[in-house]
Amino acid sequence: MFDIGWSEMAVVALLALIVIGPKDLPRVMRTASHWLRKARSLGREFQSGVDDMIREADLDDAKNAIEKTRNLDIDKVVQDTLDPTGSVEDEVARLEAEARAEVTDDEDEDDSEGGGATIVKHPVQIAPPHSLTPPPGEAEIAPAPDDDTSKKRA
Repeated sequence: MFDIGWSEMAVVALLALIVIGPKDLPRVMRTASHWLRKARSLGREFQSGVDDMIREADLDDAKNAIEKTRNLDIDKVVQDTLDPTGSVEDEVARLEAEARAEVTDDEDEDDSEGGGATIVKHPVQIAPPHSLTPPPGEAEIAPAPDDDTSKKRA
């Protein structure tokens, strides 16, 4: 920052000796060093205050992050991730309401007939393609071997 070499210091010391004089020079140097010490002290105090503010801000951020994880509702996060619009939840609620209505309708019919059993109608479910393969350990049906007699006839 300040690039003061020995030659510049010698010029400043010589000028101070000429302007101030040899009698008052030690007192002036003592006063100058006192003010320089105070300026450095204020600089350190200011830097310490800035460091404390930064540390507190970082601690507040960390504290807020911990509070967020402590108050985290996993079910809500998963639900928001999988169904952000809520359409699946609405459809499930509608289907449940229809199923309840069917059960109550069936119970009313059974009550009028005098039967005590409740019949619940379930929709037909189609198995996904991966479930069509036989489970391990079960024999697969082998294709029919080529018949040599069919080749001879042709």
